[in-house]
Amino acid sequence: MKKQIPAFLLACAIAASCLSCAANQTAEDGQSETAPAGVTSEVIPDELPAEPEETELKDKVPDDLDYDGTTITIFVSNGAGQNEKLYAGQGELTGDVENDAVIKRNMDAEERLNITLNYYGESQGEVGNIGSLIRRIISAGDDTYDMFLGNEYGHVVVVTSGGLWNINNLDYVDYSMPWWNDTYMDEMRVGEDARYFLVGDYIIETLRHAHTLFFNKDLYGDLFGGNTNEMYDWVLDGSWTIDRFANTAEAAYADLNNNGVTDRDDRLGYITYLCWASVDPFAYLGDVPYSTHDENGYIQLNLMNEQAVTLAEKVVSFFHQPGSLFRLESDYSGAVFKEGRSLFLGLQSLGTAQWYRDMEADYGFLPYPKLDENQQAYHTLVADNALIGSIPSVSKNLDKMGAVLEVLSYETRRTVIPAWYETALKLKYSRDDIASQIIDIIHDSTTTNFIYAYSNPLSGAGQIMRGMVDANSTDYASAVARMEKVAKKSLEKLISSYEKNNQP
Repeated sequence: MKKQIPAFLLACAIAASCLSCAANQTAEDGQSETAPAGVTSEVIPDELPAEPEETELKDKVPDDLDYDGTTITIFVSNGAGQNEKLYAGQGELTGDVENDAVIKRNMDAEERLNITLNYYGESQGEVGNIGSLIRRIISAGDDTYDMFLGNEYGHVVVVTSGGLWNINNLDYVDYSMPWWNDTYMDEMRVGEDARYFLVGDYIIETLRHAHTLFFNKDLYGDLFGGNTNEMYDWVLDGSWTIDRFANTAEAAYADLNNNGVTDRDDRLGYITYLCWASVDPFAYLGDVPYSTHDENGYIQLNLMNEQAVTLAEKVVSFFHQPGSLFRLESDYSGAVFKEGRSLFLGLQSLGTAQWYRDMEADYGFLPYPKLDENQQAYHTLVADNALIGSIPSVSKNLDKMGAVLEVLSYETRRTVIPAWYETALKLKYSRDDIASQIIDIIHDSTTTNFIYAYSNPLSGAGQIMRGMVDANSTDYASAVARMEKVAKKSLEKLISSYEKNNQP
């Protein structure tokens, strides 16, 4: 990192710059790395962002900690080359407030701990093969890397072969602080009390990949009486449920070409590109106990339960109701939404907001709804192509990584989050004050589910509803019966490998 640039100049540059936010979604989960057809990715300079404010909270890393110039090397699964700059920046100040904030974050951490951060972007480490790539590095005893940032889908399987450090044993880390997502990390726990994967504000892709519903505010006002903030009110008062969502979408539908079929020439209630990935955030929006921990702390499947049956029926019915259009032959969903011909748009995330900033009509963000009003909180599923972190046991700097990560996480919340989240989302890509509260709810509700995160080693158990929607079947019991035996065998194998290759 270039330490010769004074920190105060960086702060000034950040305060005087405009954002060019890079959305990075992989095709593995149906989220393209380029804007969908008909959607421009051009970023037009807007008002100057305010200088980030200091957070009231402070990490507890001692101010006199000095690591004597140690180099900390962080491996970044780079995909198409977009991920690395989210962590390393572009090497120098560019006038882009997000890039400059990332550089400031890294420099502040380097200066405070007397370390050098070295980011290594691995272009081959994508969703499907990141696990095998990390395994090869660990099995070779390669101590080059002090941390791995890799896609969740493939990354989680590494825990079965061992070689990762229990993150509960890191010094100086306080997972109760708001820059960590403790619930998310605990959800990926296989057994007992050990945890091996890191999620929080520093690993910003979990926020960028948070599934989010977009809606056309102007169209809603025209159709339902002019109050364009009414759905925001539902979210804030807790009455935003899947029934209310489905009813609103169906009421918006009009068969404009009078052919009796929902198609792209109609006024749609909901449009999305793929059946598969589009279903996932619906499958996990409720308090459904798909898995539990037994008396020894080990995960057990609980696929067949009343809440899951109810949710599956509602999800399948929604996708096949009049006005819902999916399984498109090409991804024209964004173009249809921008043209004002669909009330809701699916398969989007906070990171794709930049694609719609030149949309003529006003649009807004919504979390995925609750299963019912008895549910206390919203659940925002993070797409499994998002990066999560792990630490190899062979790292030469295990005694330092806790302080490094705590400082990086604190500085991310202090500098990078204000630059990207506050400035980009709230002031540029969203167009009203209430949307800021909605985005806060999405941020605070991001999580995963064990069977979703581990769906690949669990023989697809986390994707039951994908097949049900595709087949237009509400028979959840039959869908579970077809896969439960195999899934339980896969879980037994996963736990057996986990016990064999990880220290108690």
